[in-house]
Amino acid sequence: MDIASYSADSRAVIKNAREVAAEFRHPEIEVEHLLIAVIRHEGSEVESILNQLGKSRAFIESMVEEHLKEQSSRSSARESLSIAPSVQEVLTQAMEEKAKLYDPLVEPEHIFIAIFDPKFKLSPYVRDKIDITKEDCYKAIADSKSVAEITTAAPAAEKGRPGGEAGREVAGTLRYCVDLTNQAAAGEFDPMIGREKELQQMIQILLRRRKNSPVLVGGAGVGKSAIVEGFAQAVIGSRVPKALDGVKVMQVDMGSLVAGAKYKGEFEERFKTLVGEVVKSGGKIVLFIDEIHTITAAGGGGGGIDAANLIKPALARGQIRLIGATTEEEYTKHLEKDKALDRRFEKVKVEEPNEEEAVRIVKGVLSKYEEHHKIAYTSEAVVGAVKYARRYLSERNLPDVALDIVDEAGSEFSVKEEFAHNAIPPLTEQISKIEKLMKACEGKDPRKDVEEFEKLQAAYDDFSRGVDRLHGFWGHRLEVATGAVK
Repeated sequence: MDIASYSADSRAVIKNAREVAAEFRHPEIEVEHLLIAVIRHEGSEVESILNQLGKSRAFIESMVEEHLKEQSSRSSARESLSIAPSVQEVLTQAMEEKAKLYDPLVEPEHIFIAIFDPKFKLSPYVRDKIDITKEDCYKAIADSKSVAEITTAAPAAEKGRPGGEAGREVAGTLRYCVDLTNQAAAGEFDPMIGREKELQQMIQILLRRRKNSPVLVGGAGVGKSAIVEGFAQAVIGSRVPKALDGVKVMQVDMGSLVAGAKYKGEFEERFKTLVGEVVKSGGKIVLFIDEIHTITAAGGGGGGIDAANLIKPALARGQIRLIGATTEEEYTKHLEKDKALDRRFEKVKVEEPNEEEAVRIVKGVLSKYEEHHKIAYTSEAVVGAVKYARRYLSERNLPDVALDIVDEAGSEFSVKEEFAHNAIPPLTEQISKIEKLMKACEGKDPRKDVEEFEKLQAAYDDFSRGVDRLHGFWGHRLEVATGAVK
């Protein structure tokens, strides 16, 4: 373990883990001791993560202590305490978490995230009681940490020392970007199914020395953005070549860049600074611009220079890696017309998948929709969604249109199911009422006891209208819903 890579706070946490183990008279420092030490350490980002997750520090500490009290203990000197291999693995993983978050040193929050990595030996009891996952931690960081705070580590040789304030440069204009790698780590994206060929082609272009900026060209809804999200997931999962391992995939929000630019040249200054920060990152940031054809007009009003001209020099020298996405029509109309810009990009054609591939894509992300709507889809429903989308909505592209159908069907089912479950109890009460009225009318003459029979008829009419409404809304599923209520 390279102790120089750990901040003073992290070193204090490791030292305090030894104290915790001694406090419980345990002969070895375990992951649970390290967790208590992290929780007890004040003034770190861990507090912010816990606040975002709505978890109490006292509650977590009490749960871990409860587990540790059950473990066998024996008297042992603090100096003779050994470090369990699982703790060594967690501290090594913390180095990787530091790299993913572009921090110069390992901080307590990196250790905290590493502890909840599912591959490490944290007690199942503690893991279950605390109910925190590694993805939860990343999502909390993504929610609480503005993109402006994402930092790039300057080369140690440049500053003469490995870290500290000199080794930390805040990327200011990156606040106009969305960090896709953070979102991927938080599990916010659907899995990328298929498109392996396009992803590989895009990665190959990114690895080129020059002309290393791919542009994904395809119809609306064919999955261009999904390929970029898949790339961000591959980076987080270390499924990319070493040259791309640990890069940040940042999506430029052109609207934010343009919005609020009060005077002439302010947008150009913002965009130029953003490009400069990406260049200074030394290839550690890959930009993504959706609807990339908009850069040929952004900032060009009133005699300004458009974004395309600002980015051309960096693209020509291969100093910046940029992924673009646009439709064939917009590409021809805007980018292809500008020959100087066009030759700086490498085109990646994204075709609409056939029905078989679309079914595979929909099935691959189906679990997300099932979890959201709290229902289960049948294979026939998925195939039907793709088949009828192609037949009746041919003006739109697969797989997006099929996913819309699946989503809409799930939403409709949820609404109707709730309506049915709310409507069935009153109908059950009406049945009881009708049964009572029928008993009251037994042996009576309808011509003489008119009032009783009118009450029965009115109750029956109300019941019939309620059933008709339910049938019209819920259809053939009424029988299933009734059985579920019973």
